[in-house]
Amino acid sequence: MIFSSSTEYAIRAMVYLAVNAAPNRCVGTKRIAEDLGFPEHYLGKVLQELARKNMITSLKGPNGGFYVDEKATEISLLKIIESIDGLTFFGTCGLGLRECNDEKPCPIHKDYQIFRGDFYKMLSEKTIKDMKEDINNGIAFMDIGVG
Repeated sequence: MIFSSSTEYAIRAMVYLAVNAAPNRCVGTKRIAEDLGFPEHYLGKVLQELARKNMITSLKGPNGGFYVDEKATEISLLKIIESIDGLTFFGTCGLGLRECNDEKPCPIHKDYQIFRGDFYKMLSEKTIKDMKEDINNGIAFMDIGVG
C-alpha cells in the first residue's frame, strides 16, 4: 500500500459517492462504511475532512449524508492525496534514507525519481470522474457497494 489508510478511504469513498449518491440521494457514513468494509468512526472523520475541504458535500437531517457534485468529480487523485496526507512522498528516498539527494544518491535514486515523476503525473491527471466512468464502462473494477 502506497497510500495511508486515510487517503485510501478518501479516494474510495469519493468514487463510491460519485457512483452511488447525488444531491437528491445522499448516503450516510454507516452505509458507506458497511459497503466498503471500513470502520465507521474512522471513515466519518475522513468524510468530515473531505467536506471541510469542499471535496464532498455534507447535508444534515433525516435525509442527510454525503454526495459528490459534478464539479467535485473533476478533482484529481493528487489533490485528494495532498489534502489528506500532503505530498511529502514525492520528495522522499525510495529506500527511506534521509541523506539521499542528487549529490549523494542512494542506489535506486535515479530510477525512483523516474517512477515518482510518472506516478505524480498519473495521479495529477486521473480524476474521480475518470474512475467512475471506467467502473461504469466495465473496464475497471472497484468494490463500491451495492448502489
